[in-house]
Amino acid sequence: MLDRKCCYTLKSGTDVSANITVHPCCTIEIEIPELHQSVCREVEQLHFKITNDGMLLMCDEGNDSGTRLHFSRKDALALCQIIDEVIEEHEELMSAL
Repeated sequence: MLDRKCCYTLKSGTDVSANITVHPCCTIEIEIPELHQSVCREVEQLHFKITNDGMLLMCDEGNDSGTRLHFSRKDALALCQIIDEVIEEHEELMSAL
């Protein structure tokens, strides 16, 4: 099992990219170099919300409203697929132990 890395352009009105790494231990690391922002969460703390022109990735942070990143629907679905694959591989590995 290896890290899955991808990069998407966020729908923020400016050219802002998100460098994303999904780790085999079911954590996700999101770096946004242009904003000097970094988020690291368990995938269970993430959820997507459909908007009129894309999807918001919402990272829960306890009582705080958390981080919200706006993706195109195509990019959000691709990221969901990567996360699902990593979760499935993780579950297979855990059941084999």
